[in-house]
Amino acid sequence: MLLKSILCVALSAVWMPLGAHAATQDQVNEVRHLLEEYHISKPTDEKLSESEIDAMIDTLDDPYTEYFSPEELQRFSNAINQSYVGIGIVMSQDDGITYIEDVVPDSPAFKAGIMPGDALVSIDGVSTAGRTIDKIQEMAAGPQGTTVNVGVKRGMLKLQFLVARSSLQLPVATSRLMGDGVGYLRLDSFSADAGAKFKAQLESLEGKGMSSLVVDLRGNGGGYVDQAQQIGSLFVEDGILAHVEGRDGNDTPLELHGTSRHYPVFILVNGGSASATELLSGALQEYGIAKLVGTKTYGKGVIQQLIPVTSGGTLKVTVQEYKTPGGKKVDKVGLTPDYAVSGNLQQLIAAYRLAGGGDIRLTAGRGALVVNGIRMADAGSVLRKNGVWYVSSKLGALASESTLSYDAKSRQIVLAKGGSIHRLAVSDSHIIVKNGVSYIDIRLLSKWFANLSWSASGDGTLTLFDTAA
Repeated sequence: MLLKSILCVALSAVWMPLGAHAATQDQVNEVRHLLEEYHISKPTDEKLSESEIDAMIDTLDDPYTEYFSPEELQRFSNAINQSYVGIGIVMSQDDGITYIEDVVPDSPAFKAGIMPGDALVSIDGVSTAGRTIDKIQEMAAGPQGTTVNVGVKRGMLKLQFLVARSSLQLPVATSRLMGDGVGYLRLDSFSADAGAKFKAQLESLEGKGMSSLVVDLRGNGGGYVDQAQQIGSLFVEDGILAHVEGRDGNDTPLELHGTSRHYPVFILVNGGSASATELLSGALQEYGIAKLVGTKTYGKGVIQQLIPVTSGGTLKVTVQEYKTPGGKKVDKVGLTPDYAVSGNLQQLIAAYRLAGGGDIRLTAGRGALVVNGIRMADAGSVLRKNGVWYVSSKLGALASESTLSYDAKSRQIVLAKGGSIHRLAVSDSHIIVKNGVSYIDIRLLSKWFANLSWSASGDGTLTLFDTAA
């Protein structure tokens, strides 16, 4: 019996193929015995057997076919289903300070009172200053049911929280209205329940009066094909998700039978959007249901199956290749967006505006950017010096809806909008250059661009308001 029907998920690592070995089975068994008896590392039969399997798989030159031990299979499943043991915080770093960028709803950290924007200062009494996020994660890790003391700074207050580690599942699907009827729905994985989670969020947005939809699939490496079918059926009455071809060469279409939505849909994609994400995005793009915004997708157009090995472990093996409803190849090619946009913030704002969104409220600082309620990690978009706020030239251009360029000959930053062109030498007092990034005095930007206004708060954040024409 198969563990799960079909998988379509990308890997973060690629196995390099080894040369094929023409040894007989008797030779393999004898060498294994000799290594067990004589090698200084005292290898076990189990370890050598797994190595033999890995070597056999390597000859296929297929980065997606793998052998999993029971522990590896559990980690793989946890990754797809967004499950882990922890306290439920997302960290980011800005100017050498580690901030709580976000807190997982209903997690131990949420219940303890830790808040987004808190500056993380210690783990179990040990300072986090100067440590990377990976190192801090190691400091905070521990078995389920144990506790960790988290020290934070909130404004002028220093707080301590004793938080119990527990088994968590990150929200696979989240949503909110961004303004002007534009709904935002993010899907992080095609987990075993992704279809139901997506549908619940979609219907919630529709119940709030949504008139257009932005679906964020950036960084979504895929998951279960049947979940992509379920989500596709929310937008397609009768059609197919993809053409699937196995080793026999037969074309088996993945059918869609559902309903249709009568509002514009825009899907955010990037180089981390792969597998099941490309299945869904490619179909909705070709049916004219959705426009893709962002950068070219990963290009994984093959499907795997999980097959239990009788003697132990599980084999994840490539069994099929898929093509879009129109017959376009995806594997090692990817999907090309309808609107090519680089940069996380730029992509989100572009999709919002394409979906009919108008005014933008953007709050920056303390390790995060919040755009009309959508949070993302950020480092170094704003800084304050001598009571004056400065924003990075890229952020300033985005917020003011101007075009940014640099005149190397005159060493000037140039911001152009409509028929107006504003130039600022990098040596000007309204400019700060730090770590290769140029920052512009927000007071000057708001003077130049009538659509841009701003306000500052005592908690170390700056809010920009872009009023659409």
